Amino acid sequence: MLCCRKYKVFHSNYKDILTKCVPIGYLRMKSTAKPRTKVYSHTILFPKTDFPARSNSAKKDEIEKTAKFAELYNWQRKHLKGPEFVLHDGPPYANGDLHMGHAVNKIIKDINNRYQILQGNKVHYVPGWDCHGLPIELKALQQTKKAKKNEPSDPVEIRETARAFALETIERQKEQFISWGVMADWDKQCYKTLDNSYVKKQLELFYEMYEAGLIFRALKPVYWSPSSRTALAEAELEYDPQFKSTEAYVSFPLEEIPEALKDVVKGDTLSAIIWTTTPWTLPANRAICFNPSLVYSVVALDGLPGRFLVAAGLLPELQRSLGRGVVSVAEFEGQLLRGARYRHAALGRSSPLLGRSFPLLGAAHVSATKGTGLVHTAPAHGPEDFLVGLEHNIPVECNVDESGLYSNLGPGLDGLPALGAGQEAVLAMLGPQLLRRGTLAHSHPLDWRTKRPVILRASEQWFVHTDKLKTRALEAIEQVQILPAATAAQSRLGFRSRVGRGPTGACRASAPGACPYPVCTITGGPYWTVTCGNICHGEAKIFGSFYRRIIDRLYSLLETRGPDAWWSSRVAELLPRGLAQQLGLQGGAVTKGTDIMDIWLDSGSSWLTLPASGQQPAAALYCEGVDQLTGWFQSSLLTSVAVTGRAPYECIFVHGFVVDSQRRKMSKSVGNVVAPADVIRGGDKQPAYGIDTLRWWVASHGTQHTQIIVSKQLLDDCQAEVIRLRAILKYLLGVIDLHPQQFQQKPPLNYLDKYMIAETYKFRSEVKESYKELRFNNAVQSILFFVSNKVSALYCHCVKDRLYCAPKDSKSRLAAQLVAHTILASLCKTIGPILPHLVEEAWQYHPLYEKPYFYTQNIPVLSEISVDTSKMETVLELKKDICAVTKNENLKRYAVNIKLNPNLFCVLDELNKVDDLDESVLCEILEVSAVSLEEDASVGKWEVSVVESRRDQCLRCRKYNAADNTDKCLRCEKAVSLS
Repeated sequence: MLCCRKYKVFHSNYKDILTKCVPIGYLRMKSTAKPRTKVYSHTILFPKTDFPARSNSAKKDEIEKTAKFAELYNWQRKHLKGPEFVLHDGPPYANGDLHMGHAVNKIIKDINNRYQILQGNKVHYVPGWDCHGLPIELKALQQTKKAKKNEPSDPVEIRETARAFALETIERQKEQFISWGVMADWDKQCYKTLDNSYVKKQLELFYEMYEAGLIFRALKPVYWSPSSRTALAEAELEYDPQFKSTEAYVSFPLEEIPEALKDVVKGDTLSAIIWTTTPWTLPANRAICFNPSLVYSVVALDGLPGRFLVAAGLLPELQRSLGRGVVSVAEFEGQLLRGARYRHAALGRSSPLLGRSFPLLGAAHVSATKGTGLVHTAPAHGPEDFLVGLEHNIPVECNVDESGLYSNLGPGLDGLPALGAGQEAVLAMLGPQLLRRGTLAHSHPLDWRTKRPVILRASEQWFVHTDKLKTRALEAIEQVQILPAATAAQSRLGFRSRVGRGPTGACRASAPGACPYPVCTITGGPYWTVTCGNICHGEAKIFGSFYRRIIDRLYSLLETRGPDAWWSSRVAELLPRGLAQQLGLQGGAVTKGTDIMDIWLDSGSSWLTLPASGQQPAAALYCEGVDQLTGWFQSSLLTSVAVTGRAPYECIFVHGFVVDSQRRKMSKSVGNVVAPADVIRGGDKQPAYGIDTLRWWVASHGTQHTQIIVSKQLLDDCQAEVIRLRAILKYLLGVIDLHPQQFQQKPPLNYLDKYMIAETYKFRSEVKESYKELRFNNAVQSILFFVSNKVSALYCHCVKDRLYCAPKDSKSRLAAQLVAHTILASLCKTIGPILPHLVEEAWQYHPLYEKPYFYTQNIPVLSEISVDTSKMETVLELKKDICAVTKNENLKRYAVNIKLNPNLFCVLDELNKVDDLDESVLCEILEVSAVSLEEDASVGKWEVSVVESRRDQCLRCRKYNAADNTDKCLRCEKAVSLS
């Protein structure tokens, strides 16, 4: 070996160099022999694989079959021995085609499940569908052209129509879920809220909550949709931030003035001024509330007789609003208004309110931030109003029916829509009491289905005592992990605020007998409450111990008659034998209730389908959109806390909702809807991106923001990234031309090989952490960085010569191939959860392929190695300086002399050794023909001098290190002789 302390020269032809040590720039021995041949390309071991550079939808369909996607769920349940991971599927509505929000939700869940499988964990994932509710009924009735005319009055008929529609929709949605690669037992293990088994569990849950005193019936204000004629839960509301309401300032003359104010008024009339944005509720006015701690003023208004009451702090606002001069006559403490009474506004001569007087009542909710400091109070139409009514025994009188029409108010108002002509009639009847009307733009709730405004309306409803559950629910939330971590604090705060809102929460939708929409819920989940006589206001506990018998009887009917049993059975059939006689209920005294479960209580009891877990939450993970913090997350929490005392989940993942490039919600009217099917297979002005791009887009953008943007630019970017990943898989497959037995060998590895193995395991660890926390966007970035910077730009680029030109069965080439295989296997493991179609397709072209990748366990790879990665940082920094000197020309043309300080000399000296015919690993990384190292204590770091090699170019490997008397280097001579 050529070696001296001053000069160290190593390259593949060191045996042919003169024994005299001379600087590399002077080594030049031209061959005089004529080359035997100049055509060696047929001996080069170029990458070779049949794995195609592109794929298509037809190929993906084939992959789903050959990779046995349909069998994977049951296979992992049978063969994996790791701990069980339960991801509970929130049931989507079975009411139409799938949208991008469905794609985000289902693919996020599938990525997690496939990751768990690759960790050896047994996954429990049962897809579900919510099969009841107004959205399904509307779709079903529209489909049968009965939405407006000839609606069937029989609830069973409506339910059958809706059930058929839901089941048909489920099959269509199921096919799309399968095409997305979502892993589940789609044929046998799915739950539907219309299933008998589900209905029975739900009824049992409700019974337990009722027995625990958590369910009661009352007449209370609830969000009501006149357009749908049904009560709505908070989660069924959408808000229009620029809704335009009519605002009104109205005066109510006092008929009983407090003694302390009589001297101030001096015989004039004194009127209380209220401000309201719901003038349609004025017929329901039963009190005016004030705040005893506020200061009020008696004022005079320019151009108006009498005196008026208003909060002192709101005088400037009153003057601006009315456009009149306001002069304060006197100020006083609000508590002096106790005992005052006023006459209701005159709403027509036939109005039942004419001549009635109502009190002024102290209330803490009154503030001096807006209005007049005097609040119009209608217990039938507001939560605070209702509580005031309860406190002061004011009866709740609702004069707005289910369709939003006035009733029992006289001929001037009856039959008019409260939000339209009725409100105008009310304002007209006020006469001079109406001081001003205007228009106010503000946030207002809309029905999520009809997009029409909703009202607060007193209705006889069943409610859950959330005040009894609130403390336990809030404690349970603190034990739940919330992901993603970046928005966890905000999500937890929002979750807590929703759970703690109000003392009670509606747990059902109203279902009057004549109204078909609520009655035709598919699963029904009917309340088995049997009302008799006056037992219709929460007094059903009269049945006592007989209640269990009623439940058991209903269970029996469900088994024999199906989920329509409540509607298809006569009352006598619903009651256990002899119960009516025992209770003394005869003939028509017993009636059948027509109420149905609220949709959120219905779907919120789905955790009952999960395997029993003892003292632990039933599910490891719930994963839904941010809107479910007020919906399914909350209803599941409350129902579980009610009967188990804990949350049904250990962790919830909250993803965002899909918007277009301008951050607008998807809307058919806007024309910005992007359908998953069109993304995959192409559509109107929409190129076909394929399922890989769709899944990659979800992973890249679906887990980091509350608004998930979908646009052509982002889809194009995702497609380009998938193509890049496909290209590196194709390359790696092409260089692994090994027999299965060779994967068990352990050839010696040089530093570059070891470094790449260490980086590969580091990469796998990073991606594993990202997957564990559902930070799929971070996993995507790690994958792209690793592929671009470590695999493609570094390792594959540097070992290309070894893979192509070294003798086929040489140890050095085998080492590079096994490193490439280890990289490939690691990429498959990290990419597989996101792109299972791509990984399964690539795996079919691997020498070890026998069965699908996800079924293949214990793939032999090189073991993890501990390596000083700082050496590579030094070499790459050195290479950067060499490239700067050579101006990025072909480095193979150059020999490099490097002066190093003693510390760096020791580091690089180890990398500049050769074995057999191979060049040093330093040459391989630097990609030069030869490297000479010189130790020089006077050098701060290094000094680099580069000269063109004096040797001839090898016509096979193209390096400038040809041996004497030939046109090839010694390595290529050997490779050609063995080929």
